[in-house]
Amino acid sequence: MKKVVLRNVAVAVALALSAVAVSPEAGAHHSRAQFQLDKLTPMKAKITRVRWSNPHVFYAGTVINEKGVAEEWVFEGHSISGLVRLGWSQDLIKVGDTVEVMVNRHRDPTERFALLDRVTLANGKTYYSVGVPPASQVAQRPAIQPSKDFSGNWRYKFPGSAEEVRRRVLLGSGGPRQDLPYTAVAKAQAAKYDPKNAPALTCEPISMPAILMTVYEYKWIRHPDRIVIEKEQYTDMTRTIWLNRTTPPADYKPNPMGFSVGRFEPDGTLVVETTHFSPVRWGNHPSVDSSDKKKIVERYKLIDGGMGMSLTYTQEDPVYFTAPVTASGTFTKSHDSTFAKQPPCDLEAASEHLRYK
Repeated sequence: MKKVVLRNVAVAVALALSAVAVSPEAGAHHSRAQFQLDKLTPMKAKITRVRWSNPHVFYAGTVINEKGVAEEWVFEGHSISGLVRLGWSQDLIKVGDTVEVMVNRHRDPTERFALLDRVTLANGKTYYSVGVPPASQVAQRPAIQPSKDFSGNWRYKFPGSAEEVRRRVLLGSGGPRQDLPYTAVAKAQAAKYDPKNAPALTCEPISMPAILMTVYEYKWIRHPDRIVIEKEQYTDMTRTIWLNRTTPPADYKPNPMGFSVGRFEPDGTLVVETTHFSPVRWGNHPSVDSSDKKKIVERYKLIDGGMGMSLTYTQEDPVYFTAPVTASGTFTKSHDSTFAKQPPCDLEAASEHLRYK
């Protein structure tokens, strides 16, 4: 059976820029093409509403325009994970605070909706949101330690410069690829692609392989009988790779993450086979669903003395693909740390942008 290589495979899942790294792709969350990304506008706002929400944080404030008229604006910020990495906290900005903001305004001048680049508080301190802070403002951290057994924090390495990657996530994925070996069913779904139907906008779970190579960090935790992988930013996306069993337990219920079984080859390569998925909307590719027949085989290997990790995987789903699809990428070791706590996905926050043109 012919295999098709999928190079830019990660179904983009979120806007993710941090003070120490930039690692985005975009698709599961909406494009920021509606904003003037090449132009920053200063504003002074008195905050009237704070929504510390998942997937993104929002602030609303009253702005006095150049004619002296009060206008109510909404500012879309980074995710909770991204903001916490940049020094924010839930109570950093409160209702009633007057702040100075730098924003990317909506392309339609009649819309009072903007992307929050950074904010300066009354005390003069500036906090960055989707903007990239200067090196002098990035907190120094201990040296990153290599991994000897896959454990620790990892960040997917997207191709391109930091600015190229940042632009890619802001502009979005652009829809499903047309050169994949789709079945007739999948072709029909891909032809009906509409970004407004993305599952993330209704807080539906994403699935494999979208979760494999995407934004935010992964925390691998080794146990004698299993490997647990926590995913930063995403609730209910913790994955277990079982090392001591080959079949699911009797009470197992198929789910978007499937059931994963791992084994080590003599050279240390970790091979993981995942099956027993539940059908998932957009579970194979943007606009292309996945079935319970989906199967994914991953091969992980430590590289660069434990400072890197390579991944190659093969994806099969006979309902939607006529041939296996393969992809590969690398991860870089990150600082070992815990992730910011996330509230459940907020349906209003996930679809806030749909209120605007």
